[in-house]
Amino acid sequence: MLRQPLCLLAAVFILLPGAAAASDYAHTFQVKNMDVHWSIDNDKIHVKLSAKTTGWVAIGFDPEKAMLGADIIIGAVKKGKVKIEDHYGDRKRAHSKDKKLGGENNVMDPKGMEEDGITTISFTRALDTGDKWDKPIDPSKLSRIMIAYGSGRDSFKAGHAYRGVYDVNFTTGETTKIK
Repeated sequence: MLRQPLCLLAAVFILLPGAAAASDYAHTFQVKNMDVHWSIDNDKIHVKLSAKTTGWVAIGFDPEKAMLGADIIIGAVKKGKVKIEDHYGDRKRAHSKDKKLGGENNVMDPKGMEEDGITTISFTRALDTGDKWDKPIDPSKLSRIMIAYGSGRDSFKAGHAYRGVYDVNFTTGETTKIK
């Protein structure tokens, strides 16, 4: 008798794309057609972002004023190819590639897919990269993040369809909306 429920559960994980992948992350929150997943693993953070868009998705760590000062990871999938970049908020309403500013692209293990109008990217980053254009992440303290997704174009210069600012405890998963 126990076999049927187990078979049904296994079928659900096989048939639902991303069902097993979501469990790979310790914490998740959902907002405005966007899912944010993360896990802390020793000196690294693993992040997965999904949004109902065919454009870009992004997360910014420790913004100071709007985008200014934020350590931004932005990604898109175009024609099946993923592009994820490490940016820095060098202006209140704009950002530049770390490499253009003299830093490095500190994104590790970039992955992505676009399916049924949903763009998903995942990456790993050191909690402290040592790059002056990256903000150290201290999982034991409250962190401010901004999340956003684009309006359907893969260009990283395309406008936001959604953006929000949150305080997050990366260890407990507690999340509070700020803006």
